[in-house]
Amino acid sequence: MNDAAFAHLEQLLDTAFERYPEFLRPLIDPRKAQDVPWKGDVARTKRFLEWWSADREFRQAVNLDARAADRLALGVDAEELRFVWDEEFYAGIRDRKGWVAPKSVQQYRAWIGEKFRYRERVRRQESVPQDPRHAAWRRRQVNRTLGQLGINAHENIIHAPFAIELSEGCSVGCWFCGVSAEEKKTDFLYTEENRQLWTGILEALRQRVGPSAAHGFMYWATDPLDNPDYEKFGLDFARICGRFPQTTTAQPQKHIERVRALLKMSAEHGCTINRFSVLSIGTFRKIMAAFTAEELLHTELVLQNREGNTIQSNSGRARGSRELDKRAGEKEMESEWRGAPGTIACISGYLVNMVQRTVRLITPCPSTDAWPNGYWVVDSARFRDAADFAAVLDGMMERHMPTALRASDRVRLRPDLKLVRDGDQIHLKSYGLVTKIIGPGRIEPMVQHVVDGTMTAGEIAIDMEDRFGLPAEEAMASLNWLFDEGLLDEEPCRSTVVAAPLPSPAAPGRIKETAS
Repeated sequence: MNDAAFAHLEQLLDTAFERYPEFLRPLIDPRKAQDVPWKGDVARTKRFLEWWSADREFRQAVNLDARAADRLALGVDAEELRFVWDEEFYAGIRDRKGWVAPKSVQQYRAWIGEKFRYRERVRRQESVPQDPRHAAWRRRQVNRTLGQLGINAHENIIHAPFAIELSEGCSVGCWFCGVSAEEKKTDFLYTEENRQLWTGILEALRQRVGPSAAHGFMYWATDPLDNPDYEKFGLDFARICGRFPQTTTAQPQKHIERVRALLKMSAEHGCTINRFSVLSIGTFRKIMAAFTAEELLHTELVLQNREGNTIQSNSGRARGSRELDKRAGEKEMESEWRGAPGTIACISGYLVNMVQRTVRLITPCPSTDAWPNGYWVVDSARFRDAADFAAVLDGMMERHMPTALRASDRVRLRPDLKLVRDGDQIHLKSYGLVTKIIGPGRIEPMVQHVVDGTMTAGEIAIDMEDRFGLPAEEAMASLNWLFDEGLLDEEPCRSTVVAAPLPSPAAPGRIKETAS
């Protein structure tokens, strides 16, 4: 969503809520949503669309006859909702003069608009770390991933400041795991000693990333419900970081009452949206039977089941797999789908594992042979205690998060960019973006230096001054613009630390990395 579209959405929602409070009100805050009379109607519309998306047979039946939805007693009129599930109907009626969507459709679309606005606010503002070094580094990664991943993937990545794993490995074992979670080994339990370490880690993160700590979360290549003390850790997180973290689990059907209480607890402590990853149609039906539509209004169902109308990311264990290829065939995906870059990574910051006492600095990237799990590992270290952890974070920021190029930095264009000359313009083309650089004469040799990648920033600035009379500070400003836009190559070396096991927990200090 570009700036203009975001501003339009903001204005549209604000105007709608102000002018039509009798049937349109904000629902995004679960606590305030309790007072909205039509909350249940929106929840039931959401549930109908979940059935339509998850169950192939239901989808086929409703396409033939909208009254087929009545068999599930969902409490909605599928014909009235046709605007949101029938693409042909939507295309034919949206611009028809005088047509107005039913109130049920308007209410649901306002709810979806709120979720889009919430996501954009988190990505654009609320997840930005307060340390200027981390903020500048994150901004470059946001710009880079737009070009490398394309707009659709880019808009779903919030670039959160950190994630914390409370277990080692995952018990679920999804065939498609986008980050290749290992088999479950052990958990970080809520003992007094661990509680003290945990709160120290959270305080160190909160001090460095500021209010954006509220958008960190407590899972990665783990399932939150594997840890029996997840809720206790979450309450500490809410107290120190500002809200209960968003939860995504692939096993809600195994822990119905625990999950029911967790959803209530997280909403009471400021969490907005949670997610269930649905692995099979059987699991989907169990979820539908166990939870009311209202209970799951603020819980998104990520449909991973074969009968659903979505497909997994081509990353991690799914990357290049026969199963993914088979499912793409079943869903009649376009032939280009495999060429689309895949990742489920959403962190531009710190990945912490409390069992191993490790921290890694990571950021999303397309899944490749070098980075199959769809994220770069920029740096890795162990920590002994909270003070050591804080020192590790400070060291990572100092080494990897400059706010501007140094004269000694070797400067080269990202390898995925293709340079195309068009008159007095230079186009830098990537998978998802074209960046235009306008200006004849001196611009082209500077860009050519960056393409060649053999000179430092200082050497380029001196060359431009000597050959073209361009003041060195202006040349550095132009190079820093390329840097800020994420157009320069910051990809880390493929270190042995990415594949090799980390040192034993007793080993202090930094991990020595050796480029392969």
